[in-house]
Order: sequence, then structure tokens, then C-alpha cells
Amino acid sequence: MSSGAPGLRTWSGTEREASVEVMSAQRAGLGAPTLCPRCDMATLGERGEQVDQCPHCSLQLRWCGNCRGVAGPFDRFCGFCGFELIRGRRTGSIRRAWALVAAIPLAAGLVYGVSVAVARHPERPQSAIPASLARSYRSPALAIAYAVPQDWMVVDYASDGGISTPYVVISQSSTDQALATDAHADLTRVASPDGALVAIGRSSSDALAAEDDPVAALSSELAPFVARPPAGASVSVVRPVHSATVGGRPAAEAVLKVRRDQLTWYLERALVYAPHPGLGGMVRVDAAVPASEWGAEQGTVAAVLSSLRFG
Repeated sequence: MSSGAPGLRTWSGTEREASVEVMSAQRAGLGAPTLCPRCDMATLGERGEQVDQCPHCSLQLRWCGNCRGVAGPFDRFCGFCGFELIRGRRTGSIRRAWALVAAIPLAAGLVYGVSVAVARHPERPQSAIPASLARSYRSPALAIAYAVPQDWMVVDYASDGGISTPYVVISQSSTDQALATDAHADLTRVASPDGALVAIGRSSSDALAAEDDPVAALSSELAPFVARPPAGASVSVVRPVHSATVGGRPAAEAVLKVRRDQLTWYLERALVYAPHPGLGGMVRVDAAVPASEWGAEQGTVAAVLSSLRFG
């Protein structure tokens, strides 16, 4: 930068050309985006560092490990370069090669350990239903089996009401049953329940972005809810969408925190790819828990989810 009048900043020819190149690249879409996907405001920190939350609208942010562009909390792929965000930062080819070489003895040891384990324990039973769940049920209409705590209320609307109510509602409080049925088991549409509330149902394939990809489908479902919450509500991401396994089937989970009318509750949603003839491929599990009970009941919700069996 060259000197000029006091208080004025003037640019050298080289700096001016570099600035023009950057501006031209951004206009042409050749520069990785750094504006918030929700409010279109700058997201970099004061020193140009990446931040986890937009400083203007508080949206949780993710950063591409390839082009360093910004993305929303439920984006699976970078909108600029297409890199898969959940893979983290791209590593160099030499580093990947060294990792492969280092993995050879580890893989050999793993194979040996597995062979010994199989020889000692030829039959390993499937994981048992958690001890905290005292009652087991099966919904023939949904082709789903599940377990619940002893004192929770269970209504299988799918078997009782047929195609118009294709879901099961499990609740600590009987008054929350109407809350879930009025929302057709979509707990993103309910206010804070009186106690822990779980709804299990089958998602229509027509409503899914990816019928056989739980991560992509769940990201597509929750992104609009986070970006445009209901009137008077705010939504923050506690755990972003991540892959999981439920009942031996591929799944995806996420946890959100919702605030509205001075009430706060947690919303957990899971999608499980468990196709069944005539019922579609994806099972949806929603859980809504008041913030005051989340610490005590999130383990119970996780136990109900892990108890699911399909077929």
C-alpha cells in the first residue's frame, strides 16, 4: 500500500490488481462463499478466522475442509465444490499413503484379534433390550417392535386407526397423546410437552429427499425448520445430523433445542432405513422432552430408539 493524503488509504498497482481479481472471482462464483446461508451476512471473525456460529443470526455453521467455504448445519455436501462435509479436512496424498502403510499392521492385529474372539465366543447374542425398558410391544401395521418404560403410556394408532394414523405414540403424560396426534406425530409442530414424548411412524417416500439415504433425508427435513422456525420460536442445533445404526439398519440422528413463549424443550429426530413391502423405506422417530427433564430422560429416549426392531 502506497502513502497518500493523511487518513486516506491508497493502493499500489499490484494490490489494486489483486483486489480486482478477488472481486471478479466472487462475482463469477469462483471464490468459496463466506456469507451466512440464512442471513447473507459475513461470517468470518475479526481476524478472518472461521467461527462456529453466525455473529448476526446465531445459525450454527459448518466449514468445508476442501475449499474452506461456509455451509449450513444440515448440509451434507459443500454447495461450492461438492466436497462431503462430514469427511472433515481433505488430507494430502502423501499423508493418506502414510496412513495406509500405518494401517497394515493394525489391520493384521485386528484380524488376529477377531479370529481369537470368534474361536473363544462362537455365538454372540444380539444386544438385549435395555433394562430400563420393562414392556415390549409390536405394531403389526408398521412392522416395528419396540420397548418402553413401565409407567409410560403407549397407544398404537396405526393398528387401531389404520392408514389415517400410521404411528405409535409413547408418552410420560397422558395429556401429551393429543399433542402428538394433533401434529400427526410430527413433533416439530408441537409446543413443549408436559413430559417426555416419543412418536414412531413410517415416512412417505414421496416426502423424502432420498428414500434410501437417512443422512440426506434427515438433513432435508430439518434444514427448513432450523432456517425458518415457526413464528415466535428459535431453534438451535445441539447435535448436527450424523449417521448411526438402529436395529442393525442404517440411520441418521440429530438433536435440536427449541425456545418459544418462555418455554424450552429438546427435539430429537431419527430416520431409519428399514424398508417393508407396502410400507415404504424410512421409519421416523421423534422425541420431545422439556429442557428441565432432558438430563434425566435423554437416556430413556435413546434406549427406546435402540430397542427398535424391524420386520
